[in-house]
Amino acid sequence: MFKKKRITKTGRPSPRPGVKVIRKKKFEPVINTDSGIQVRSKYEKRCADFLYSQNISFQYEPLILLGGKQYRPDFYLPKFNLFLEICGYGHMPYYTDRVSFKKKAYKEHNMKAVFIFYNGKGSLEKLLQEELAKHNISFHHFDS
Repeated sequence: MFKKKRITKTGRPSPRPGVKVIRKKKFEPVINTDSGIQVRSKYEKRCADFLYSQNISFQYEPLILLGGKQYRPDFYLPKFNLFLEICGYGHMPYYTDRVSFKKKAYKEHNMKAVFIFYNGKGSLEKLLQEELAKHNISFHHFDS
């Protein structure tokens, strides 16, 4: 008898059960920063470089659990117990829905979070400085 091929959502046949398939990781951090870490986007690089230049310690994409779901916020500033999300895809409905969901999750769990909405115009560093200053984070002199 002929066995029916298993088809995935993409329309491709799936491997037989028990066959291990090596998969490419989709969106790995590959952009080097001044602090020596690698990030996923140009905006995250600029943010990491800014935080590093200001001697503000940070963690990049720490794994956290909120309501049983895993999240990886862009940055966590442990000294200030503050999460920092860089939002650069505001024109995409799925992305804006996800940001709204994250904001709600942070609020429900009493976690401080700053969402930076940046569209590529103006100074990201100045925007970071303004938003973080609202949380009593002081800065060295910085020319943007």
